[in-house]
Amino acid sequence: MNKRIRWIIISVLTIIVLAIGIMAIVNELNLHYKIEEISEYNYFILEQNGKYGVIDKSGNIVIDADYEAVQIPNPSKDIFICIKEYNQDTKEYATVVYNGKKEEILSNYNNVQAVAIFTNINSTPYERSVLTYKENGKYGLIDLQGKEITKPIYDEISSINYKEGTFLVKQNEQEGIINMKGKTIIKCEYESVTSDNYYNEDQNNEKAGFIVSKKTDDGYRYGYINYRGSKIVKPIFTQLERVTEISDDKNIYFIAFKDGQAGLLKNNKEIVNYEYEDIQYNVLSDVFIIQRNGKYGANTREGKTILYPEYSSVYTGGIYINAVKDNVIEVFDLQGNKIETDINSKIKTENSNYYITIDKNNIYKVVDANENVIINNDYNYMEYLPGDYFIVARDSKNGVVDINGKSVIELKYDSISRINETNILQAETNKSIELYNLNMKKITTMSNATIKEVKDDKEYILLFSENDFKYLDKDGNILKAQELFKENNLFAKNVNGKWGFVDKNGNLKVQNKYEVVTDFNKYGFAGIKKDGKWGVIDQEGHIVQEPIYELKWNMPEFIGKYYRVNAWYGDARFSDKV
Repeated sequence: MNKRIRWIIISVLTIIVLAIGIMAIVNELNLHYKIEEISEYNYFILEQNGKYGVIDKSGNIVIDADYEAVQIPNPSKDIFICIKEYNQDTKEYATVVYNGKKEEILSNYNNVQAVAIFTNINSTPYERSVLTYKENGKYGLIDLQGKEITKPIYDEISSINYKEGTFLVKQNEQEGIINMKGKTIIKCEYESVTSDNYYNEDQNNEKAGFIVSKKTDDGYRYGYINYRGSKIVKPIFTQLERVTEISDDKNIYFIAFKDGQAGLLKNNKEIVNYEYEDIQYNVLSDVFIIQRNGKYGANTREGKTILYPEYSSVYTGGIYINAVKDNVIEVFDLQGNKIETDINSKIKTENSNYYITIDKNNIYKVVDANENVIINNDYNYMEYLPGDYFIVARDSKNGVVDINGKSVIELKYDSISRINETNILQAETNKSIELYNLNMKKITTMSNATIKEVKDDKEYILLFSENDFKYLDKDGNILKAQELFKENNLFAKNVNGKWGFVDKNGNLKVQNKYEVVTDFNKYGFAGIKKDGKWGVIDQEGHIVQEPIYELKWNMPEFIGKYYRVNAWYGDARFSDKV
C-alpha cells in the first residue's frame, strides 16, 4: 500500500471518528434541557360574565373578556391563547394568539394550544416554553417565538406526569416520548408509556424513567426504559413497578411479576426469583416484605432472605421486624436475629444516642444507645425534635418534653406539629393557634387563624385571621412589614383595633378606619375591609376600588380593582364581580 492510499484511509477514518463524536455530543446536548423559571408574573386571566380575557400586573385590561377560555403558558411573557366558540364542523374550538398589543401572532400555525400539566409541582398549569399546533389532523411542537420544534406528525401530544419538558406522543395508536427540543427519547412503538415518578431532591424528576408495555397474544407485557432512552428491562413481565423510594440513580430496583409470581430486579439482573405472590418495600426499615402461600417473610434489598415466609403477618418497626405466628409476635433485628423483648418498634432519632420505642401496649418511651430508659410516662405518641425535645401525646392531648421528661410545653393541645421546612412549632387548641420556636419559647397566639407558607420572591410564614395577621421567618422571628417589603411605600398599622397605613417613618398616611387590611403585594395593591366588604388602594394611598366585594377569604389578593377568584394555586384568575 503506497503512502498516498494510507493517508487517504487514515483521513477517512479520522473524519468518521470525528463525525461519530460530534453526533454523540449533539445527541447528549439534545437529551438535556432547562425548564424556564418564572420570576415575574406580568399577566393574569380576567374573568367577567362567564367570559375570559387578560389583565397586566397594573390591573389594565390587555385582552377584553370575550373568550370561552384563555391560556397564558408563561405569565412573564405576552403570549395569550384565546379560545373562541366551538366549531360544529371541525368538532373543536378555534383559537387565536395575541401579544400584549393585541396583535395576532403565530397566525401561520393552526389551532395553537398550550400543553396542560396536571401533576406539576409549580404554580403554572402549562408547559412554559412550548406550544402545540395542528395541521391536517396531526400535531407538532413550536416554541413561544413560533420556531418549529417538530413537524406535525403526531396523532396526539400531551404532558407526562411529573416530567415537565417531556411529552407523550402517539402515532398509529402507539405511544412514545419526545422532549421539548424535539429529541425522540422513545420511539412510538409501545401500547403505553408512563412515568415511573422517580424523584430525588437534587434533580427532582429529571431522572425518572418510563414503564412501557407491548401487546402480545398472551396480553400486555411490561418493560422499562430510562430517562436517556436506554432499554433496561425487556417488556416480558405481566406487571412491573419501580421501587421509587430507593433513591439511587445508578441502581434501579423493580418488583416484577412473571406468570403471576413476583420477583425482584436490580437494573436488569434478577436478584429474587419469581416465586412470591407479592413483594412490598418498606422504606423506613429498608427491607422487602415477601408473601408466598399466604405466609409472609422478609428480604434485604440485595435479595438475601432474612425471614422465611412462614408467618401470618410481618411488619416493621424502625430497626425491628415483627413477625406473627400462631398469634404470637416474635421480634427480629434487620439481620433476622431473634430478640427477646417487649418492644415492637425501635425508631432512630436525629440524635444517634436516643431511640423512640413502642411496646406491645402501644406505650412510647425513649431509650439511649445502651437500652437505658430515659423517658417513660405512658405516652401513646412521641416524635423527636431538634435539641433533644419530644412531642408527646396522652389522652388525645399533646405537649412537648425535654430529654429529662420535663414538660416544656403543657400537655393540653389538640395537636402539635412542626411547620414544614421551618424551626416553628404549631400548637392548636380551641380554634386558637400558638406558635413556638425550637427553644420552646412561645412566639405568638392568634384565634381562628390560618397559616400559609409563602414561597415566591420572598419566603416567610403568614399567620392570619379575619382581623389580624403577622409575618414570621423560618426561625419564628416576627417580621415587620417594613423589613419584609422594603420596596413598599406604605405599611399596614393597627391602632386601637382599627387598621390604616403608615409610611417608612411611621407617619400615618391612611386613616385607621378599616376592620382589617392587607399589606401591599408586589404589584402595588392592598386590600381594605370596611362594613364587611373589601376594596383596594394603591401605593400612594389612593382608593382604586371602594369596598364593595363580599369575599370569603381573610387575606384576598388584588390587582387593580380585581380580586383573585382562585385561592393559592393554578392559573391566576381575577374578577370584579360584585
